[in-house]
Amino acid sequence: MLQTLFCRTWKNLINSTRKLMVVFMLLPSLLFISACMPKVPPPQGESPIEPVVSGLENSDEQFLRGRFSVVNPEMTVYSLSISDTGRSILFSLDSRSVNMIDDHGQLKWEFTPEGLPLSAVLTPDGRYLAAGTDQGRVYFINDSGRVLWENYYTGKVEQLALADDGAYLAFSLAGEDGHTLYLLDQWGTTLQEKKTGPLLKLNILPGGDICYLEKGEEVNTVVYLRDGEVVFEEEALLASISGCGNYAVIYNDEKINLYRLDSHAIPPRLVSTCSARDKISWLEIADNGERIFAYSAFSGSGSNLFVFHKEGYLLWDKRIPGGSLLDISYYGERIVASSWQEYSDDFNKVLVFDNNGNILQKLEMATRIEKLALSGNGNILALAGNDGNIFVMDIPFHRFLTAETDLNEENGTEKEIYHPVAFSVPPDTAYLKLYFFDEEAAHLIPVNRGIKKNQLTMQTAINELVKGPRRLSNLSRTIPKDTGINIALNEDIAIIDLPAELSKLGGASQITGILNSLISTISQFPYVQGIRFLLSGEENATFGAAGLSLDRTFPSRFPGKNARLVYLPYRSGEQYYLLPREIIQLGHKPFTPEEMVNMVLKESRLLFDEVPELASIELQENCIVLDWTPSIKKLFPLGGNPEQKALAALFVDALLLTLGENLPQDRMVFQVEGKTWWPPAGYSMLNLEISRPFYINPEQ
Repeated sequence: MLQTLFCRTWKNLINSTRKLMVVFMLLPSLLFISACMPKVPPPQGESPIEPVVSGLENSDEQFLRGRFSVVNPEMTVYSLSISDTGRSILFSLDSRSVNMIDDHGQLKWEFTPEGLPLSAVLTPDGRYLAAGTDQGRVYFINDSGRVLWENYYTGKVEQLALADDGAYLAFSLAGEDGHTLYLLDQWGTTLQEKKTGPLLKLNILPGGDICYLEKGEEVNTVVYLRDGEVVFEEEALLASISGCGNYAVIYNDEKINLYRLDSHAIPPRLVSTCSARDKISWLEIADNGERIFAYSAFSGSGSNLFVFHKEGYLLWDKRIPGGSLLDISYYGERIVASSWQEYSDDFNKVLVFDNNGNILQKLEMATRIEKLALSGNGNILALAGNDGNIFVMDIPFHRFLTAETDLNEENGTEKEIYHPVAFSVPPDTAYLKLYFFDEEAAHLIPVNRGIKKNQLTMQTAINELVKGPRRLSNLSRTIPKDTGINIALNEDIAIIDLPAELSKLGGASQITGILNSLISTISQFPYVQGIRFLLSGEENATFGAAGLSLDRTFPSRFPGKNARLVYLPYRSGEQYYLLPREIIQLGHKPFTPEEMVNMVLKESRLLFDEVPELASIELQENCIVLDWTPSIKKLFPLGGNPEQKALAALFVDALLLTLGENLPQDRMVFQVEGKTWWPPAGYSMLNLEISRPFYINPEQ
């Protein structure tokens, strides 16, 4: 490198003075390189790594490969990059440092640039890296941490990209007169310079072609440059380029278009079009162009991760947590999603899928993950937490059970998969009924959350709804975390003021999920006779891109308020719940007690291997007698496991509430062939009485 730089600089000097000038120039160059040498840590002994993943201490699989902890846990990680093999992991911090660690979390070297290293990228083979700072410094560094060259500019380096082989470097510089895009070769020589707007994404293709997404005042634009000339330009919300440089995928107007980038074809050729149901917030394409990955950051209902074939048809879709960070392996064989926005408590959920949508790994971590990077081969995952830790995780090749255990981490007791109906409230406690989506966002599930009595207000209910479901509930939120929603009461009308950002979510299912959960939650307050919505304090006829009307007040009879209900057993993930349904919703009015019981039995068939057979039902003066065939005993096996006991309690609760709420009798008695029968030890008694108020699905 030094010889090449020397030759470029002094090639016009006369031969008689060349050797003398070499000596003069080599000395300061060596001094400069010595000053830029990275700080290599002294050898360290093996130190134990504390388990940071829920259940790992009880698991046969050790997914945590290594960890690196920064000195100040409050530090911000600006960038995180990983090589294809995962053996080299690069990250930059607001402590003015660029760091390289190995796949076991051991520090290889540390470099301190001039200014804050806002961007840092690594080539797939890990041989070269580049970093840019807010002081206009651009550094080109090799894998041992040696600075090969640095350039100085006036402004702030905001976006930076490296060609896969390190032959080209591009970056966006924000200066006083706007933004400038630069293309440099591997020696630091400027090849192109172009005025642009702010860039949202920047890619270098093989041969030095550039593709970038430029932010506009009203619409973004994807631009493709070849030899500094624009050969393709199109409005786009999002765009992604395949690593091989042969394909570009562009999202706009509910369409995802795939283009073939041929060096001999101008403009690029449209290959296929995919339809996007919801507003897409993340878009990526596999490096061979075979698969397209799209994600909606918050989907109020249904799936929000979509995988398309390059010919335009949907391969599979999944519902994953809102606000997820995502990355894919080189050919899309692995997809990783990480979010801390799923639960009311601060736990981060990490999901790893294979190319068919099967879950390979499901972890929960007691930290917020702010950055993630998946190795090109899909074997190593790097996670940057807000607690100052860089975690290095192994990704398995085959499907396996999750790392979550059946033990409660705090007290070592068996985890409850169903919380029976509560008929009393702890002292100084009140229950708030909150509505969250089940795991597949098919239904709104009511849960009762305990709060202090003096906090039982509509605003508290809204705040708790926004906090989201509890960890391990297998429920999903209806409203993005930390959304600010205010509520006031005008006479008997609740006025809910929604922030403007909710209107940008886009999909009708998203908007409907938000409104329905708010309406259902507020309807529990008896003094509220209607609800009116505002958007940022203003009346608004429509809400969101779907145009859902807000220019109305929901009537005094809310959906589900004062309605006749049946209580059906329901499963969400690994948890069981009671799902109240209005009789009118089921399309059938249960005139007889037998029909009510049959409704519960019908839903139970989805959960139980066998359902019991009812012989008869008798309504006595003060109780309901259910006479069963001996098949009922299979629901209460001797020495039953926790799941069998939970299912039995769920079945009994569903019958008790369905019959007790729709019939005048408040007691329910089980018999078998006309005789009194008691279940084995460990099960609830079957001589039950309903009292009011009662609280279904109470949180623990």
